[in-house]
Amino acid sequence: MRKREPILIQMEILASLFASPKGPTRLAQACNIQYARLQNFTGPLLAKGLVESVTVDGEQRFSITDAGYKLYKDWLEIWRRLPLA
Repeated sequence: MRKREPILIQMEILASLFASPKGPTRLAQACNIQYARLQNFTGPLLAKGLVESVTVDGEQRFSITDAGYKLYKDWLEIWRRLPLA
């Protein structure tokens, strides 16, 4: 089985958070990655301001930022234009 490229996992994280904010466990499940590896992918997204982490009722929640939404939208447009059929 071939590993997914990190950029594809990061875009999947943005797609999942675009749908709705999530805690780390649900985010890892939605993106089919191990919980222990989640920080490897969310760390760079947080550092670049594409994702934000807030604590709500004592629980960490991730959500997409405006910059993350713009990047995700641009990424979708690129994939739509590629002849991948």
